Amino acid sequence: MTDNTEVSWRGVVYGTAVVAADGTNVGTVHEVLGSDEEDIFHGIRVARSGHPDVMIAASDITSMTAAAITTSFTAAEVDALPAYNDEATYHLASVGWLRKHLGFVKDSTKDEEPG
Repeated sequence: MTDNTEVSWRGVVYGTAVVAADGTNVGTVHEVLGSDEEDIFHGIRVARSGHPDVMIAASDITSMTAAAITTSFTAAEVDALPAYNDEATYHLASVGWLRKHLGFVKDSTKDEEPG
């Protein structure tokens, strides 16, 4: 039995299945991207077996449940996404992490958890 209880972005658990619009499992949640301080959800980093991780933007996610995150992309469209770039992540002093991705807007000088 699957748990279809809807969750907020803050309730997403690492390792949760990521499912394409066509029903294909395309990976698992490797990281949730967002700002805790300003409650802004940017998207998820998806770990894919045998392939580089990719990022799926919040606007491309159609549902989030305890069992799976579903995207509007087909499996082929997920395969065509660019590889997630860890170098696009940088540290702001000792305040926290800020993810920079094409189309993202800096939302705060304090992001995520302190330290």
